[in-house]
Amino acid sequence: MAQNTERGSVSGKVSSSGSPLPGVAVVIKNSNKGSITDIEGQFQLKNIPAGDYTLLISFMGFETQERAIHISSKENLNLDITLQESTLEMDEVEVVGKTISQEITEQPYSVSAVSTKNLKNTTADVKEVLNRLPGVRVLEEGGLGSSLSFSLNGFSGDQVKFFLDGIPMDNFGSSLSLSSIPVNAIQRIEVYKGVVPVWLGTDALGGAVNIITNQNNDFLDASYTFGSFNTHRASINGAHTNKKSGFTARGSLIYNYSDNNYDVYVPITDNLGNVEYYTDTERFHDAYESATARIEAGVVNKKFADNLLFGVILSADDKEVQNGATMAQPYGAITRRSKSFVPTLKYSKEDLLLKGLDVSLSNSFNITETKNIDTLRNAYYNWLGEKISSGQAAENGNANNTTLDNKEFTSQLNVGYVIHPKHALALNYSYQYYHRKTFDSEDPDNVANRFPGILHKNIIGLAYKYEPNQKWNTTLFGKAYLLNLETSPDITEQDGSNIYKSNSSNIGYGLASSYFLLPQLQLKASFEKTYRLPWANEVFGNGMFVNANADLKPEQSDNINLGASLGFRVGKEHSFKVETNFVYRNAKDLIYAVVTVSSPETNYSNLSSVRTVGVEGSFDYNWKNFLNIGASITYQNITDQADMVYNDYSGWQQNFNKGYRLPNTPYLFGNARAGVNFNDLLTDGSTLRVNYFFNFNQEYFLSWAKYGSKDSKKVIPSQASHNVELTYSLKDGKYNLGLEARNLTDAKLYDKYYLQKPGRAFYLKLRYVLGR
Repeated sequence: MAQNTERGSVSGKVSSSGSPLPGVAVVIKNSNKGSITDIEGQFQLKNIPAGDYTLLISFMGFETQERAIHISSKENLNLDITLQESTLEMDEVEVVGKTISQEITEQPYSVSAVSTKNLKNTTADVKEVLNRLPGVRVLEEGGLGSSLSFSLNGFSGDQVKFFLDGIPMDNFGSSLSLSSIPVNAIQRIEVYKGVVPVWLGTDALGGAVNIITNQNNDFLDASYTFGSFNTHRASINGAHTNKKSGFTARGSLIYNYSDNNYDVYVPITDNLGNVEYYTDTERFHDAYESATARIEAGVVNKKFADNLLFGVILSADDKEVQNGATMAQPYGAITRRSKSFVPTLKYSKEDLLLKGLDVSLSNSFNITETKNIDTLRNAYYNWLGEKISSGQAAENGNANNTTLDNKEFTSQLNVGYVIHPKHALALNYSYQYYHRKTFDSEDPDNVANRFPGILHKNIIGLAYKYEPNQKWNTTLFGKAYLLNLETSPDITEQDGSNIYKSNSSNIGYGLASSYFLLPQLQLKASFEKTYRLPWANEVFGNGMFVNANADLKPEQSDNINLGASLGFRVGKEHSFKVETNFVYRNAKDLIYAVVTVSSPETNYSNLSSVRTVGVEGSFDYNWKNFLNIGASITYQNITDQADMVYNDYSGWQQNFNKGYRLPNTPYLFGNARAGVNFNDLLTDGSTLRVNYFFNFNQEYFLSWAKYGSKDSKKVIPSQASHNVELTYSLKDGKYNLGLEARNLTDAKLYDKYYLQKPGRAFYLKLRYVLGR
């Protein structure tokens, strides 16, 4: 204690020609005590024993300065330091560094990390960015705001988990989805294929996607996009941090609207429901509107916390529903509305209590209300928008005005400890509680709504990392999966006392390893035995087109990934990167959507045995930061391997689909891109980017390939699309303009149960930025 009273500190400001200099090194000579000036040129050195010292101040391009100082006990010496510019003659030096995205991709896991740095002026959203990655397909049901299914190496739906800054997005509501988050609201996207790191704390079967929003301390980013189909999209993102107090506040506002009135090629029926002819006609009941506000406030860089942030997410949307799981029948009055309120808490601290012990905690409580309304009686619509009289109780058969009240609490705790530079441990505990209460004012005594649906999920993960040198690192891990479920059975006792309950517990494990055979050549291998627990919409349905199935079993899969990446230069101007990844999945009780061509409704069921064998590859080339070319291709053979299947009517029987590919699942697809950059065009500080994107998808079957004649089988046809983007920035990115033409050739594009996507469309984006 006496020694502490004999210590002082030194602080000050470093500038040149009256302007502050950030990044200046301020060091006490012949010691390891030093600091770097912040953006305002400020520095501070604390807890220095009283005495005489020499301060060394250095910065590239300026003359190094030495200053003698005297530190008195209990005092703070304040200095004003001015550096003079210097003229240096030196040999050419190449400085090589790694971006955060590069560091993530060099993990032993099969992972792709996409920085949005050069995409922020485009009209893309998260969905568009992900669709350009190898092994990824985002299957849509239509235009903006439509339901979508994310497919990663053949796994889709909840088999792949999504996170927003590490917080699960399982039930954020339909208003906050991949298609509603603009690209300039995010910093990067991490896609883990197959093996998922313990720290994400999830039960994903085929991978995970972590969307990282802009984490800068001080910035403002505002944009507005308008275009075809009366589409309007606006966003404002910003943050401010007080350097002295550590108080920080950040937030974003997102708004989306579209009529989605694009042309579709569809059957026209008469008043008896018979198909008269097919024609191109405009969608007439498909408008979508959503708004989201996200606010966080707290402190950063304090002794007790690196980050302590309290936040809230408010979102709502309103969707007109044009069709169900297929386009056999249009709707003219069905609607879906939702609103969400999500308080959040985030805490993180490195070196908590002792060096090498890092702790992070994130909590969220999600309150979402969804209304599904289908109350049009005695009539239905055809694709011309004509109202036809009928004896139906509603457009989809039975009238419903259903309210789903969903509540979900999520907590994730991560503890990491570096035992030694070569050895580290990580522990994760993830807990999710989900509660749904359903009420249908059209059928208030519905037995299926008598009891709430309740899910408890507990996942515990432990990992050990061994990194003997910079070439090789390996992670060994294990996970425990616990599920408790309560819901209404299909048939209850007359007194309403029968409650369906289900419990399951499973243990998973895995290994991920990476080795640099050469400085530019990295090899990866990973194996995981993993489980994925059934989730809310799969078990309880969605109150509209997805029916409940409380008998779903947890999925399990043995996942193997083998990968290699090679990056190299030819001379100083040409850089190349080639990556490839082999995928093997042996899945049991795979949860999949059961679809029939004639029905708008679907439900989830288990496939007892499914095997995936696939390979993907990508190529990137850059020349002088002027020209960039890239391409990727994915082949995935996903087949039913069960010998026997169970039928409710006939019991166990031979599986006639064994060896056939899963229906409604793409198996061969790819994309290519090319872009050029022009700097200082017309004026200094300007950048013009022109990009071209090509997407290709091979024909695949809508239903099982075994059944039906060759001419009558329903297929989703081969398709190709072409997109062109042009962006122009002024004042080093302060003022920005983007123009995009999508589906330039106006091709007929289909996804997910033969649902047609928008034709040719044009969009213009205006963006204003302060700070970075």
